[in-house]
Formats: sequence, C-alpha cells, structure tokens
Amino acid sequence: MEKKKSFYILFGLLVLVLALFGWALSAQMQVHKMENTVLTVHRQFKYQDKEHNLTLSIPMLEYLHYKEKPRPSWLNYYYVHPYHYFAEYVSMASDSNDDATIDAIAGYLGGVAASEGLDDRKKAELVLVFVQSFTYIGDNVTSAQDEYPRYPVETLFDREGDCEDTSILLAAILDEMGYDVAMLLFEEYDHIGLGINMPPEYTMYGNSWIYEGKRYWYLDTSGKRSIGWCPEPYHQTSAYVYPLGE
Repeated sequence: MEKKKSFYILFGLLVLVLALFGWALSAQMQVHKMENTVLTVHRQFKYQDKEHNLTLSIPMLEYLHYKEKPRPSWLNYYYVHPYHYFAEYVSMASDSNDDATIDAIAGYLGGVAASEGLDDRKKAELVLVFVQSFTYIGDNVTSAQDEYPRYPVETLFDREGDCEDTSILLAAILDEMGYDVAMLLFEEYDHIGLGINMPPEYTMYGNSWIYEGKRYWYLDTSGKRSIGWCPEPYHQTSAYVYPLGE
C-alpha cells in the first residue's frame, strides 16, 4: 500500500515537473517570438494636394516598453508645482529609446521636403500636416481615464490620440529635425499644446508665447490649421513654456 502511495506521489511530482517545464518552454518561445515581432504602421496623408505614404516598422518590444512605462504623476501637479508635472510631458517627447523610430519619420519627411524644395517653415508645416492626419480621440474613450498621455511610439501604433498625445509626437519629430520647440501648458484649462520658434526672416502670423526672449508659435495638432492658429480659449490665456532640451 505504501509503495503504491509512493508511486502515485512520484508520478504526480513527475507530471508537475513536466508541466512546469512545458510552461517554461512555452513562455520562452513566446518571448523569443515577441522579440522578433515587428509591428507595421502605415500612414497616408496629403500636403499641398500631393499624397504621401510612410511605412514604419516598430519592434513589438519597443511598443510594450512604452506601454508599461508610468505616466506623469498628478501628485506633482497638486502637491509640488504644475511645472514639475509638465516636465514629465517634455521628457516623454525627448525620450531617447524611440530614436530609431522618430529618426525614420524625420528622415522620410525631410526627404519629402528636400524633393519639394520646401524652406524651413514649409517643412515644419509638412510635419504638422503629417501629425494632423492622426484621428483625434479622447483619453476617456481609449483608456477609461480622464488623462492618459501617450509616448510617440504608442500614438504611432494606435493611430489616434488627443491633443497632448499628438503634441508629444510632433515635438519629438520636430526636435529630431533640429527645430526649437516648446511644450505649452495652459493650466487654467488643463490643456497641453506645442509651440515652435522660427527664425526672424520668416513673417509669422497668429498666436504665440514668449519665453526668455524667444517667441513660440502655436501648433494645432487636432485640426487642419496652419502654424500660428490657436483654438479658443487658449489664444487669450497665459501658458507655461517648456522648451525641449532644457
């Protein structure tokens, strides 16, 4: 009887070990498969009545890396200072782990600008139009949260986002292309946008905010407007200005 009992115990342990081994092997295979999985993102947009197509390859692990990263903490907003909370958005736009993906976009758009003979203002406008091609959708629809800012790679893969998401994406691309850009925080309305500083030889119109002697013109990422246009009521409101790279 004891031998029979021991046999069943050993048999059960053997089955358990084999099951654990199989699970570990399966998990390892899934990780290996994920490491080699590449997400393909295709964007189609028009600039000056000409259609452009961009195809991106984003490693699955890069997307998951950003999906799992923490978001800006509201504790900094309420208990420290809005500027510290705001700084976390700037760091999302300047994160270096997505450099390859952002560089690919900047390279493509820079190539289009060169082939079309666009000056720096028109090239910035081209980048703005590219980002405006993403579908606007609120965080409460996609994440069941009132505020859920996305990293550029997330917005690229999701193909949608709200003003803060597309502003972060636009900031990353323009910064990569050498433009002087700054995130704009409209504290009164809990709104985040983006501004661009253009050389003095360009005649600019619209809404802008000055920081340390430099004027940053508003970039509206959710509509189809050009550089300088700003929706109400932000155009008559003061804003925190935080240049990338500070």
